[in-house]
Amino acid sequence: MKEVVVGSSVSRSFGDFAHTIKEAVDRELPRWLAPHVAKAKELGGTAFAVSDAIAQFVTRGGKRVRPVLMGAAFEAYGGQSAMEILPALLSVELLQAYLLIHDDWMDEDEVRRGGPTVHVALREHFASSRAGEIGAVLAGDLAMGYSLTALLETRTTPDRLAEATRELARMQVEVVAGQVLDVYHDGKVETVHDLKTTSYTVRGPLLLGASLAGASASQKAELEAFAQPLGLAFQVRDDLLGTFGDPRKTGKSAAGDLQQGKRTALVQELLAADRSGEDRALVERVLGIKDAPAADVARVLERLATARPRVEARLSALLDESRAHLARMDLREEARTILAGAVSALGERER
Repeated sequence: MKEVVVGSSVSRSFGDFAHTIKEAVDRELPRWLAPHVAKAKELGGTAFAVSDAIAQFVTRGGKRVRPVLMGAAFEAYGGQSAMEILPALLSVELLQAYLLIHDDWMDEDEVRRGGPTVHVALREHFASSRAGEIGAVLAGDLAMGYSLTALLETRTTPDRLAEATRELARMQVEVVAGQVLDVYHDGKVETVHDLKTTSYTVRGPLLLGASLAGASASQKAELEAFAQPLGLAFQVRDDLLGTFGDPRKTGKSAAGDLQQGKRTALVQELLAADRSGEDRALVERVLGIKDAPAADVARVLERLATARPRVEARLSALLDESRAHLARMDLREEARTILAGAVSALGERER
């Protein structure tokens, strides 16, 4: 991939832009965290263990989708270069770390990004499962504190920073609300997806970037209209990949979402079309049961395949809706090109 400079006048693809942002975030995250981890070390071994677990986790990799979208919106609405708001780009990665650390603990996941999840790493450090769980809760809380600290280090005007902070708070409130509905199986699946995924994966980062660029209320409203279907499409694509994607690319088994009890778009569509009640009874024997009989799991996967065309049609409709909103937005052509690339990258990805 060619070398590009974010904010240059050279025409860029979404891939070029994303690559540059990802490189910057990967480079700066460990630098930003280093003094915070060092300060924790001064407090003692336990504080260091928790802070270092965050650093080990967030610097292990990741797609960096959220800072890419934030940077794209910042430049789309007048920012010269996404590098001007680098601390804010780090902020959304630290927000994601907070959410993933808690999510992994609640789901009892042992591996994330090719290494141990934070509660597992701390369980091994403290030689205690209970201490590992407590440490993970505290690590998530600390990561959220780091997220806010990074955002507040962004150099911009007080009014823009205040608006961006409101957007960060909105992201946190919405995603936690979505997690509550998800954990207790309450609320419509698409409502859960909107709160739990769209809020902090697409809508929130875009609005954060626009806020830091000084976008008007009407510009942010049109951006939110673009982001809403795209965020849902991102989750629908995730659901499809979780069941039908190549495990070598996704890192997930076809039965993983079922065993974790996820009420995916596929499960929702299968149950919505169930008139006899047979599919519902079958799903209930598998959903959220990690040691469910292999024959039952295989049968549910077969039934989910019948729902796949309808879910794929829903995905296409959501992407078309997002593209239609983008076509009506008043943007420079380069910004439009980058956001159009984001639609394809998020909604048509293979992993």
